[in-house]
Amino acid sequence: MKNYKELVQEYTNDAFISYIHTDLEWVKQFHENLNNMGFKLCMDAKELIAGNGIAENVINAIYSSRKVIFIMTRDFLKSTWGSYEMKMTRMHAFQKEREDMVIIVLKDKIKVTDMPDILKSMWFKITCIQWPNDDNLPYNTEEMFYEKMKINLQKMKETTLLYSRNSVT
Repeated sequence: MKNYKELVQEYTNDAFISYIHTDLEWVKQFHENLNNMGFKLCMDAKELIAGNGIAENVINAIYSSRKVIFIMTRDFLKSTWGSYEMKMTRMHAFQKEREDMVIIVLKDKIKVTDMPDILKSMWFKITCIQWPNDDNLPYNTEEMFYEKMKINLQKMKETTLLYSRNSVT
């Protein structure tokens, strides 16, 4: 592109994990498993910057992560903070043309029709991975689940490119 210079978008984290605190123990294990695969993850409990408000920390975590993982449970759907994090992610994804940055982990059995409108509006760009349960065994084991997570969190071979209008080539 004439008069445009390629810029590489760098991210501090591979993913930000959005969850409800009633799932904290499960999320800690999830975090540990992905961390052991070499992924750098941000959890609000571990990554808060002292002096910043919670809302500012959430926005910073979203902006500094390649992906946002929502741990979707019935309780999460009722959460005010969960709703806020989904809205902020949607706004960022739309502004930066990164609608494919969202990964939904369906921990509970939740139908697409029961999902928040904000997620339904970008559903065809979202990666959805089902946590193993009695209904989908033996076709979805924990091993298969984590392999799907690994595939979706790996960096793409092509670099995300941004273009600066003020640059000359």
